[in-house]
Amino acid sequence: MAHRVRLLLALSVVLALPAPAQTGQRRQILDNGGFEQGLVNWEPHPEHVLIEDVEQAHSGERCLFGEVTKPSEARVLKRQVEMSPDRLYEFSIWARATNQTKLVLWRTTAGKRIMVDAWQRVPGKWTQYTVPVSVEEPGLTTLEIVAPSSYGEPVGKMWIDDVRLFEYDTPPAVEISGGTGFNDAPVLAVTSDGRVWMAWISFRDGRDTLQAAVGDLVAGTLTVARRWPVEGAQGYLLGPTLATDGLRVWLAYAQEIDGNWDVFAAPLNESGPGKPVRVTADPAVDVKPACGVTADGVWVAWESNRDQSRRQVYLARVRGDSVTEPVRLSTPGTNNYSPTLALQADGNPYVVWHGFRDGNADLFAWDGSNPRAGEQRLTTCSLVDREPRLVSGPQGLWLTWDVAGSAQYHVGSANLKRSQIGLITPDGLRCPIGLRETPLWARAEFVTPCIDPSGRLWVTCREPRGRAGWDVTVLCYSGQTWTQRLRVSAQKGLCRRAELAVVEDRAVVLFQADDIPSAWDSPEESASATSRILAAALDTSSAPQPAQLALEPYSPPQEPYQAAEIRRERGEDRSGWSIDYNGQRLNLYFGDLHEHSDTSVCNRTGDQTQDQSYQSMRDVACYDFAAITDHGYNLNAYLWSHAGKMARSNTDVGRFLGFLAEEWTSSFEEYDEKYPYGFYGHRNLILEDPYFPLWFNARDRKKPIEVWDALARENASYVHIPHQLADTGNVPTDWEFIDERNQPVAEIFQTRGSYEYKGAPRMAGSTTPEGWFLQDAWARGIVIGVIAAPDHGGGYGKAAVYAPELTRGAILDAMRARHTYGTTAAKILLDVRVNGHLMGEKAPAHEGRPVTVDVRVDCPAEIDKVEICRNNVFIHSRDVDGRATEMRFVDNTPPAGPCYYYVRVMQEDGEIAWSSPVWLGEPGPIN
Repeated sequence: MAHRVRLLLALSVVLALPAPAQTGQRRQILDNGGFEQGLVNWEPHPEHVLIEDVEQAHSGERCLFGEVTKPSEARVLKRQVEMSPDRLYEFSIWARATNQTKLVLWRTTAGKRIMVDAWQRVPGKWTQYTVPVSVEEPGLTTLEIVAPSSYGEPVGKMWIDDVRLFEYDTPPAVEISGGTGFNDAPVLAVTSDGRVWMAWISFRDGRDTLQAAVGDLVAGTLTVARRWPVEGAQGYLLGPTLATDGLRVWLAYAQEIDGNWDVFAAPLNESGPGKPVRVTADPAVDVKPACGVTADGVWVAWESNRDQSRRQVYLARVRGDSVTEPVRLSTPGTNNYSPTLALQADGNPYVVWHGFRDGNADLFAWDGSNPRAGEQRLTTCSLVDREPRLVSGPQGLWLTWDVAGSAQYHVGSANLKRSQIGLITPDGLRCPIGLRETPLWARAEFVTPCIDPSGRLWVTCREPRGRAGWDVTVLCYSGQTWTQRLRVSAQKGLCRRAELAVVEDRAVVLFQADDIPSAWDSPEESASATSRILAAALDTSSAPQPAQLALEPYSPPQEPYQAAEIRRERGEDRSGWSIDYNGQRLNLYFGDLHEHSDTSVCNRTGDQTQDQSYQSMRDVACYDFAAITDHGYNLNAYLWSHAGKMARSNTDVGRFLGFLAEEWTSSFEEYDEKYPYGFYGHRNLILEDPYFPLWFNARDRKKPIEVWDALARENASYVHIPHQLADTGNVPTDWEFIDERNQPVAEIFQTRGSYEYKGAPRMAGSTTPEGWFLQDAWARGIVIGVIAAPDHGGGYGKAAVYAPELTRGAILDAMRARHTYGTTAAKILLDVRVNGHLMGEKAPAHEGRPVTVDVRVDCPAEIDKVEICRNNVFIHSRDVDGRATEMRFVDNTPPAGPCYYYVRVMQEDGEIAWSSPVWLGEPGPIN
C-alpha cells in the first residue's frame, strides 16, 4: 500500500507516490477560523470589530464585523498560512451583509498578489462561499479577506465567520507536451494493447502545429514513448480528435489553408502519423470533426456552413485516399454545431449534435442503422443543450452534454452550467440515478464519458475555480452509486475538455493546465506564459464494484430560459430592412462589437467560450456581425491567434460576420485635478484584417494616440470605440483624444446603462458628474457617432449600421461615415435624415433657413414617443400609437451657427434607440 492515494468511497489513485496520502480526506489547516479565540493569528483592519454575541454569530459565540460607508473602501482581514504547489486547497467562509455589498478573497505568494474570487451581492442571511485555491511557489501565503468592499459595489455592513482552509493531495501528473510551445486542445485514444495515443495543438514560433504522441502505462505511471509532428498540419488548426477501433487509430482535425477551413484525417501507427487525407475541399467553413474507425477506414462527421451559410452537420467515409460524397444529416435552414460520433454494434455510425430551434438549442441525432429516419430530436429542454459527447459501451451508446442557462437576456454568459448524462435506448434517454446530487449538476461543463471493461461509467468535467480558471474533476458511476469528486490536478486550466480512457485498472486523464494570471502587464510579459498537456492515471481497481445499472427516464431541467421569450419581444428575427441614399442601396445590419468570453479573467467562468458566444450572437440575437473583445491584458500570442481563428471560422459569408477585436482597457485609477476619476478609459479595437498580428495591452500606459500611431505604422484598417463613457466603476473616457476616422463612434449604451447625459433615461448606475457623457463630447465640438453594445453578458445593446454589403471593410467604412445608431436591445428600425443628409454626416450650415428632420421608425413593440434633440436640447416630442411611424419635423427657428440634431425613439416597454447626429455647419462647441 506504499504508493496508494485513496479517494472517498474507495476510489484510489496510484502514480508512484513516495508515501501514502489520503486524497479526498480534507485536512483543515486554518485554526481559529471561527474567532472563538479572538483575533489570534489574524491581522484585522483597524475598523473591524469582534462581535461576541451568539445571536449574531454563524456558529459559536463570536464573528467579525466590518462596514464601508463610501465608495471605493475596503476592510481587509489578513492571515498567513503555509501552502504548497503540490496540494490543492479549498477556502470556505460564511458571510452576511446589508445592502448587498461585496466580499473578496486575494492571496499573495512569493510577492505576487492575485485575486482568487469576488462574491457580489452578499445577502442578509448567512451564506457559505467556497473556492479552490492553489499556489505556484511553496511557503507562506497571505490570505486577504476583503469584508466588505465597496469597489464597484454598494456600501454596507458585513459579518463573517467560520473561515476554513482545507488541504487535499492531488495525484502526480506527467507532462506530455515536452515543455515546448503553448499547448491546447488535447485528445486521447487507447488501443486494445493498452497503448495510449495522444494529440494536441502546440503553438510554436507564431503558428499552430499538431503534435502526436504514444505512451505506455508502466507500474501505474504513463510514460511517453514517442512524439511526432503531424506532416503538413501547421499554420492555423482547430478541433483535433482521435478515434480507434482497438487496433487502428485515426486523427482528424480542421486546418485553414489560404483562407479556407477544411477537415483532414491521418492514420497513426508505431511509425508516427501517416500522410493526412483531405476530407473536405469545399470553399465553405468545415470544422469540428468527429470520427469513428472501422477495419477499412474511418467515418468523419463535421460542422459546415456550405448550405446557404447555415451551419449543418455532414458525414463522409474515408477509405485509403478516397472520400465519399458528403451527406447532410441535419435539417436545412437551421444552425447545427459540434457533432460527436460513435459506432454501433452493427458498425454503423451514430451522430449527435446540438442545433438551434424555436429560441434555444437542443440535441439531435442521425442513426446510420436507420438513415431514412433522418434527423431525430433527442432532447426538448427550455434551457440550452450543447457540447454533446458519445461513447459506446456494453449497454449501448452513452451520451453526455452540457446544459446552460442565462439570466434574463444576458445570452453571452451562462449563470447556470450543468452536465447531463443519458443512455440512448429505443424508449428515449435514460439517466443514471443520483446525477442531480453530484457536482455535475452544480456548475460543471465539457463532461466526457468513458466506460471501463466492467461496464462502469467514468466521466471528467471542468469545474470553475473562482476566476482563476477551471479544475479537472473525475467521478465514477458503478451502476447504483456515484463516487465523490476527485480534482485531478492542483493546476488550473482553460475551459477545455479533459479526455478520459480506461487502460486495464487505470483511468488515464489528459488535460490542459496553465499559469495564466489575472493580467499581464505587457505583451512581452505574456510571452513567458506556459500551457502544458498533462496526464494522470487513476487506479480504478478500488472503485465500487459494478452493479446492476439503475437508470431513470430523462427529465430535463425545469428552469425557464428567459432569453427565448425576450428575443421574440426584442424582434430578433426581424431582418431585410434597407434604404436608398445618394443613388446607393444601403442595408441595415445589426451587430455586437463589445462582447467578452472566458478569455477575459474578470468574468471568465461566467462568460462563455468564444465559439459558444458566436453561436448565441448568431442564433439568439440574430446579429449580422459580431466581435469578441477580450481584454488586451488577458491576451498572449496564442490566445490572440485563437481569437482570429474563432472570428474566421465562425464567419458565414453573406449571413454572419466575425471580427478580430480586443478591448484596450486603459483603467488607470490614479487621480489628480485633471483626472479625478482616472485616465484614458476603455476602447474596443475592431480590425478589418482577421489575421492582424498585433494586439495592444493598455497596461503599458500608452495614450490612445500612441496606439493609433502604432496601428498606422502597420497600415491597419480599424476603428477604436470608447465605452463606459462616464463610468466611475472603471475609468471614464478621456475626450482629449479624438479622431473622426479612427474613433468615429462611441457606445451610448451598454449593459450598465445609458451614457447619453446626466440623468438620461436608463442612465448607468455609477457615473461621473457632467463632462464625460456623450452629449458633453458633442457640446465640446467633437464629431462622433452612436452605437450601443452589451459588454459582459451579451444581449443588452445593439450596433446598427447602414452599409452596402456585409463585409468587414464595408461595415468599418459605414462606421467611419457614422451611418450608425444604437439600441438598448430591441431591433428598432430607424432612418433619420436632416436636410436630406443621413444620420452621422456633416452637412452645410442652415444659414438661417428652416431645418427639416425626417424620421422613419419601425419597432417590435408599441412606440411611446419619438424625440428630436438639437444641440443637446429636446425641441420636439411626438407621441405615437402603434409600432411604426413616418414623420417630418421642421425647425423654423434654428439658432445661428453650427447645429447638430439627433433622434431618440422610446418604446412603451422602455427600449430605446438613438441615432447618430447630423452636424450642420462646421462643428464647434456650444456656447
